[in-house]
Amino acid sequence: MNTNMGNIISQKLINVSSVDYTDENGFFFRCQGAGNIKHCALNDADNLAVTDAFDASPKFDNPEVCRKIFHTGTTAALIYVGTGV
Repeated sequence: MNTNMGNIISQKLINVSSVDYTDENGFFFRCQGAGNIKHCALNDADNLAVTDAFDASPKFDNPEVCRKIFHTGTTAALIYVGTGV
């Protein structure tokens, strides 16, 4: 488990239209198309997932380090995940 990520140094576009996205090392996320994102914090089990509404944003505004974004319950488009060291 990585809990010392520091600044975001890499980002990539993910696709959760048919499968969940998981990275057990943790990541931040943002979306360019507003909508709901169902997600888990880094140390939370799947059953503790929450669904939040997010505005479209060109930057990473959410400070929560996550480990999973679920395809079911996520309606936001163009989701980017960012990782650091």
